[in-house]
Amino acid sequence: MNQNIVATPLAFLRNSGKRAGPVRAARHWAGLLREFARNPRDVGSIAPSSPVLSRAVASRVPHGARLIVELGPGTGPITRALLHRAAPDAVVVAVEIDSCFCALLHDELPDKRLVIVNHPAEHLREIVAPYQMPVDAVVTSLPLMNFPSSLRGLIIDAIQAVVKPGGIVTGFSYSPVHTPQLLR
Repeated sequence: MNQNIVATPLAFLRNSGKRAGPVRAARHWAGLLREFARNPRDVGSIAPSSPVLSRAVASRVPHGARLIVELGPGTGPITRALLHRAAPDAVVVAVEIDSCFCALLHDELPDKRLVIVNHPAEHLREIVAPYQMPVDAVVTSLPLMNFPSSLRGLIIDAIQAVVKPGGIVTGFSYSPVHTPQLLR
């Protein structure tokens, strides 16, 4: 799938591979704080994921993965780790509901393997359908415990519907509570 912007109900952004300049930590922190203040339920964190956490989460993705989905990339620290780990012919689909984060990812991660989708995670089936292949791995940073149980269920069902048998689903969420639905 080689596209810049597709005029469909889903907003896809395909990176051109042009250099975007150095990633500035201050921009990430400011963007995260701003978006958290606007919508804490959907953002779920006031700080970007650390490099150690990002590498640990990305390390769960098999080296031969061809289609990797990241839900809730935010400012992109885990996205960077996924791109570092991904094969040259892999596609990393970053699904982000916040258009400000999508713009930041597009500007700062110039990698042709990255497709940024500005759409809700519960529509994952429609998002990956154009690739016509099963998803090898899903990585989620979504604050699932902040969501209503009905939305959480839709997202989990969508993940289960697209990940291939034996595929990997991994991620993290800041929450003091664990529920059986998330642990299954």
